[in-house]
Amino acid sequence: MSNDDPETFQDDRAAANEAESSHAESRGSDTPESATTIGRTPDTAAQQPETTDDERLDETRATAASMSDAIDSLRGLLAGTRHVTINATNLINGNATGNNLAGRDNLGYPANRRTVSRGEVSTEQLDRLRRIFVEPKVFQDIRHKLGTRSLLLLRAPQGWGRRTVALRALDEESTTSVCTLEPQAELRSLEIEFTEHTGYLMESFGADQAARLHRFHLEQLSGRLSEQNCRMIVLLDKATDLPPDLGEFLVDAGDPADTTKLVRNHVRDCLSPRQRPAADHDPLGIFDHPDLRELLDRYTQERPTARFLAQLGDELVEVVHERAELTEVIARHEAAIGEAFRQWFDDELTLEARAFTIALAVFNGMPQYVVSDAAHTLARAIAREEQPEHPPAWPVFGLRNSALIEAAKAHTYQSFEDTAYGEIPVQAVQFTDSRYPGKVLDHVRREYHTAHELVREWLRTLGGGPDLRVCVRAGVAVGLLSTFEFEHARTVIIEPWARSGARYDRTAAMAALQFPFLYSPLAPHVSRMLDGWLDHRQPLALRVTAARALGTDIGQAMPDTAIPRLRRAGRSPRASLRQAAAFSMVQLFWSGELTGRILTELLRWTAPTAREQLRDTGFRCVLDLSRYRDVQTEQSMLEWPVALCVTGEHRANIIILFARILGAPIHPPATYAEIRRWVLIADKDAALREPLARFLFDLGNTLQDSEILPYYLRDWAAAPKGPRHAAQEILSTLDSMAQLESKHLDSKEETE
Repeated sequence: MSNDDPETFQDDRAAANEAESSHAESRGSDTPESATTIGRTPDTAAQQPETTDDERLDETRATAASMSDAIDSLRGLLAGTRHVTINATNLINGNATGNNLAGRDNLGYPANRRTVSRGEVSTEQLDRLRRIFVEPKVFQDIRHKLGTRSLLLLRAPQGWGRRTVALRALDEESTTSVCTLEPQAELRSLEIEFTEHTGYLMESFGADQAARLHRFHLEQLSGRLSEQNCRMIVLLDKATDLPPDLGEFLVDAGDPADTTKLVRNHVRDCLSPRQRPAADHDPLGIFDHPDLRELLDRYTQERPTARFLAQLGDELVEVVHERAELTEVIARHEAAIGEAFRQWFDDELTLEARAFTIALAVFNGMPQYVVSDAAHTLARAIAREEQPEHPPAWPVFGLRNSALIEAAKAHTYQSFEDTAYGEIPVQAVQFTDSRYPGKVLDHVRREYHTAHELVREWLRTLGGGPDLRVCVRAGVAVGLLSTFEFEHARTVIIEPWARSGARYDRTAAMAALQFPFLYSPLAPHVSRMLDGWLDHRQPLALRVTAARALGTDIGQAMPDTAIPRLRRAGRSPRASLRQAAAFSMVQLFWSGELTGRILTELLRWTAPTAREQLRDTGFRCVLDLSRYRDVQTEQSMLEWPVALCVTGEHRANIIILFARILGAPIHPPATYAEIRRWVLIADKDAALREPLARFLFDLGNTLQDSEILPYYLRDWAAAPKGPRHAAQEILSTLDSMAQLESKHLDSKEETE
């Protein structure tokens, strides 16, 4: 008996207590078993149909992917992915407008009709726009459309710089002047008087006007503009819905202009001609300062008003003149950003919008229906807490989704979702600023104790739900919050999840440990806690959770600790614990840097002198790491089995491991089934046939049996719809390789 394995000696004695503990928690339990199978999980065997090994591997892989996405979201790493649209301001001088003079019309009473007055944008303002303007991607499309039609509707969020873009486009396409119309002017009216070769900008076109607008009105207005060789752009809010037949008049904003270029242009324009650097030149290197780059990135995502960027540009001019310190300028703007965030969350959001914003912080980048469902649950919980005597009643037609998304400073985009029936398109929602998920949750935790308790309970409930992705997101959010209150979160949420035995509770617990271990000083505490969970006296469900957690990034970060712990779990007579150890070893194998180390460890586990349970765990682990995922290669459009892609010492170890499995009493049928899967791939991909033949040739030599694998190849080829072409070519290659080897041996004997 090994000195480091007190579990094996005492596990049988503790089995009855563990089973009784699992039953007390209304979950299924395992009993010690022979080494024939890894067996069932300890969670919900009584309530759910038995899942296959492939389904468990799929779930393990999906959990790892969901966990990575959730961590990236809360760390603010989603910007630039999944077709994210980031908004910014295109004008930073804060006042590019002309005078908005009164524009009037009257559709009902001819006696009161008046031609629309207009405010002309000054030449000086247009000149300055030309100097500081930075084109967004959509600008050339706007100019092209203005060249072919006289009327455009530009839809963009406030702060995007839509007014500046419109003025620049009209300035380019008009030969005389650019004018602004008062918002009260009715586009449906035909009594607007136009001046030839003039560009017109209409701002603040509200949703009420849009609702009354029809294609007929726009066609009539477009005709009037064309008669005078005029152009007009109408600005619409991002949330404005239009009838579908107006599509040819509409342009959506898309990506914004570069914030850094905008501020740099502002600084250049404010300097005297003698001081002014060449285009794109960095005055005194200030734009290379990392803190300033980070500030500009934040402004790019947070869509500040023009005055914020204008103020920053003016202050940077003072830095260039050595009348201000760059660090002080950055600090003032950081403080302003923080205050703006607090004012937005504390004062501007309604209860429903605040619940949606918190839900989005947890489920950022996920399908909109997931965010909306979670937000609705949270909003009802908040309402019940605030008015316990009056159950919350929500109008069926309350706030529109577009209004909630805009209030949360978010946007939707087209994404895709994997389902049992394939990949389907979905509408996903995401904060415009990738830093907001963590900021929102941290703000609630710091500023609102009661709300924080309610959110924590909401997350605890979500962690036990039926959707794997929701459980993972809830767990990671709890983990983020636990970095400030780990002991409380551990006892109230994380450990109850881990003890429950339900697989999704277990997943939530594993997810909750990622943030405190990877991104806080709590890593030693989490490591000691996992070691305590693995103690043979603990309930089986808790031990399984600990073993599974060692296969995540936690185990990758401390392999010297994780691998011996998994070895100990792999020796257990408890089936579920051995399965958890096998799956975690598979995940560590696929982490990249640990591939060779895991193969070496599996050689130890499957050695003839190893314990029966550990050998069984090692054999199953070898099969699982092959079934877990295939590898994309340059040689083919199809993915190849990983066993055929490793090289050098790794390849030799893989062959030894498969030879040991085929020599074991229990696992050969599953191993031959896996090799047959490889042959089926080769039947579709001729490029795989030679590498597979070489692998099988070396495997036969290691087995010291050159007939067994050809026997199975012939049997598979003879089956209906079997891999006949691949099997025949592989058999031919095996024969050729055997002949070459025989000649080589004969030549070697003659030489000796």
